[in-house]
Order: sequence, then C-alpha cells, then structure tokens
Amino acid sequence: MSQILSTDEIDALMMGLEEGTIDLDEIDEDMPSASKDEKKTTPFTFGQKTAIRVGALPGLDLINEHLASQLSFKLTQKVGREVHVQPKTTTNQVFGRFLHTVEPPIFINILRVEPSQSMALISIDGDVMYTVLEGFFGGPGDSERPFRNFSPFEMKVIDRIMDVAREQIELSWKKLDPSFRLVLARWENQPQFAAVMPLDETVFLITFSVEVGDAEGNITICFPAVILELFKQQLKQGFQQKEEVEGASAWMDALKNELSLVRVDMTPVMGTVEMSVEQMLNLKVGDEFILGTDMSEEMAVQIGGMDKFMCHAGVVDGKRAIRITRTVQPQK
Repeated sequence: MSQILSTDEIDALMMGLEEGTIDLDEIDEDMPSASKDEKKTTPFTFGQKTAIRVGALPGLDLINEHLASQLSFKLTQKVGREVHVQPKTTTNQVFGRFLHTVEPPIFINILRVEPSQSMALISIDGDVMYTVLEGFFGGPGDSERPFRNFSPFEMKVIDRIMDVAREQIELSWKKLDPSFRLVLARWENQPQFAAVMPLDETVFLITFSVEVGDAEGNITICFPAVILELFKQQLKQGFQQKEEVEGASAWMDALKNELSLVRVDMTPVMGTVEMSVEQMLNLKVGDEFILGTDMSEEMAVQIGGMDKFMCHAGVVDGKRAIRITRTVQPQK
C-alpha cells in the first residue's frame, strides 16, 4: 500500500471492522499477489559453521611457498642431512575428522596462538622423525622402525628440531601481524589426547610433504578457522599487494636459500708446470717436478677455476690441511 491513511480514515476503518461492515475475505482477493521477481528471504542458521574458501586466498599460497623453502634450509642445517619440504595441500575440515585421520606413530605439538589465545597443532609423521633421529645420532637413517615411545633424551632433540619449525611458521605469519606468536603448551604422540578444540570446530589444514633420505611423510599445521578470518582481507589483497611492492622478497629469499645448499669444489694450487706435448707423453712413474713455489708462501685456492682465497699449507693431526689467510678481490 503506497497511500498513507489520514486519522479520520483510520478511525473509519477500525469502526468498520468492529461493526462487521468490512469483509476481510474481499480485501484479500483485491490485494495484488506477490511478484515472481520479488526477492525471497534466505534461511540462515546462526549455529551452523560454514567452510572458508582457502582457494580464494593467494596470499596464503605465498606464505606456504616461503615457509617450505625456509623449513628446507633450516631443518637441513639442524639435522645435518638434506631435508626437502614442499607445500602439498590446504584444506578445510572438521577438527574431529582430522583427529580421526591421524594415526600413530605421530609427533604432535600443541600450541597457543597469541594474541587470539586460540589453540593450534603441528604434527609430523613418526617415520620422518625416526629417520631424523637416526641420522642425528650417526645411524644409517633407516625409516623402517617399529612404533615406540620417544625416550626423554630423544624428546630433547625433537624439541630442538620442532623449535626450528615453530620459529619459521611464526616468522612467516608475522608478515600479517607483528604480534603473532606460537607458544608451546605441550606435546603428544597419541591423537586422542590432542583434542584441544571442539570436535565440530571448522579448522584449516596446511600440509607439507617432507623427504629425509628414503623416508617420506607430512608436516601438518592445524589452525582454527578464526585465524583465517582474522587475516582474510590481508590474504586476499593487502598481503599480496605488499609482496608486489617489496619486489617479491620472499621469492628472493627462497632462491638465496637454495643456492646456499649447492656444493662446490675447492682446489688449493701448490704450483704449475709448463711442458711440451712430447714431454707429457714421455712421463713415467717416478718422474719429479720442481714447482718453483716456496711452501711457506701463500698459495691460491680456486673455486670453479677462479682464484677465490689465499692460504697456507700445513699438517693438522697428521693430515694435510690449509688455512685461509685472505680473500682474493675480483678484478674489475
């Protein structure tokens, strides 16, 4: 009804309803029916938990790529053997279903996320951890190990390794919020004792594949959905734009870390001798050469055929050794 009734018209309408002179059925028939194009209300249940579309957050993929490269570099340094970490999946799941899929042997860190005061989990497969421990203590790193509990001494080593993982995860997410922190609450190796959130709570899982020698497994980060909600806008736009402005520094860091793992050969050059092809062909066992180099003088150390350092030669514990004395400045 588009027309506003006056006071007299309202009084007349009320009187007609009281006296019965107005037929309500006739009024309903005269009322226009609702248009088919009219918008209808959508039912909504406030208690229903909806999943978050993690695929629509490109900033999250960038964080995971950077985190994987940092974990590969830092864990390789800590463990003493090559560790390869790659992003695998990022999914939503109900927390109870996630715990049901986790099977021993497993190592679980239970963390408190600050400043939100929510809880989070970091889990690593037992096969990977057994291989890391075997290599750490000088063993062959055999991944075929029966399930057993970790000893107190092994737990100290594992805590140091997991400290590296926690630190790198924290640094990666600090780009979104400088106050972001992961505080260790306790550890578990039985999934049923890691139920620190309601079983019907929606969580998002970030899974990384890990290779240590012949052993393969996963590192899984379980965050509550509230963490993703807090940073959703930054992961959609702000964080991505910031990375573009900064020149994709995360990719540069990853490239530097990968290059730092490349092995190079160092060759100390004690001296050189020039000879003809005929002299070379006539060489035989027992021939001697005078290099014309005083052993007390500095000699060059070549890397890739170029002089990089200068050194002195000597003997340490009965073995030949060199001591770097200075760096050779590249010629302009």
